[in-house]
Amino acid sequence: MFRQLSVWLPNKPGMLKNLCDLLLEHDIEIRALTVANSAEYSLLLLLVDKSDECIDILDKNNYSNSAEMVLAVKLKSDHNTKGLQEIAKVLGGNNINIEYIYSTLVKNEALLILRVDDNEKAIEVLKNDGFILEERESI
Repeated sequence: MFRQLSVWLPNKPGMLKNLCDLLLEHDIEIRALTVANSAEYSLLLLLVDKSDECIDILDKNNYSNSAEMVLAVKLKSDHNTKGLQEIAKVLGGNNINIEYIYSTLVKNEALLILRVDDNEKAIEVLKNDGFILEERESI
């Protein structure tokens, strides 16, 4: 599992650049990113290489943020749709809800980042079905 950071930014020009400047200043690399926005705010979901340090920096610089654990699952298929279907079948068949999902590429490996309603059960059923979960300390 990985610690995913949620960062709320005002939906204004330059806000993302300012966040990137701060991360670069502290040598923090973004490994995965997805964004949802509204009229006033954008919500960035980030996986970074130094999550503890990043949280401290965000807090010290008054960025509204939170953290939660997510799963990173390697696709069994070379076809993204088939890989997603296989994961959804295993989790759905075991009554585990996928709350959201996004993808990233790390060292030429496609990973699906999953937020589910029961991490421990999801890990168990995915491993039992032959899926490989990324378990490094940092992504």
